[in-house]
Amino acid sequence: MRELADSHDLLVTVEENVIMGGAGSAVLEALQKSGRNASVLQLGLPDRFIDQGDPGTQLAHAGLNKEGIVKSIRQRLA
Repeated sequence: MRELADSHDLLVTVEENVIMGGAGSAVLEALQKSGRNASVLQLGLPDRFIDQGDPGTQLAHAGLNKEGIVKSIRQRLA
């Protein structure tokens, strides 16, 4: 992870969970402990109740499908 932070402009974490306290948070903590100041985009589920339904539809609604992830990355890099 430290090598990636040193060689990339942006690290992206994607998780099928809420962001707070998730994998992206662990990445940020590890980078901070190693003295890296990397740009990290954390993508995950919103911290609110999500209506039940088809998992693919739910992920798309949360922006965690292929199109949503690409859109978020492009917006961050713009």
